Amino acid sequence: MEKRYTKESLKVAINALEVKQAEDRQLLREQLLITYENLKPINILKNIVKDFYSSENYKQDFFEIVAGMTSGFITKKLVVRNSKSPLLQLVGLAIQFGITTLVSKKYNAIKDSIYNFISKFLEKKEE
Repeated sequence: MEKRYTKESLKVAINALEVKQAEDRQLLREQLLITYENLKPINILKNIVKDFYSSENYKQDFFEIVAGMTSGFITKKLVVRNSKSPLLQLVGLAIQFGITTLVSKKYNAIKDSIYNFISKFLEKKEE
């Protein structure tokens, strides 16, 4: 048996669907505005910085990378100096890459060694 709808029941159903559609449209607009704000470059940068400062792992990784890159750059400058030789430049680049990788991977051991060296040096100076 077929279910029969009256004009009134259809109008009520249509009105309910229109109300639901209006609510969904409003929610979609709000979410679109939130997404738009989050995708602005300045807000992306703010979120990255906030995440960086809120996590200790990021700080440690950042210091490892900076220490590695700095030591690699300094080593390259010491080896290459102001040479224009392409071969020496290539060797300097290889050494920079190697030192950067080594320091980044062994950051904690190197840091501990430096602290021990400095503390021994200061102890001898005090005596």
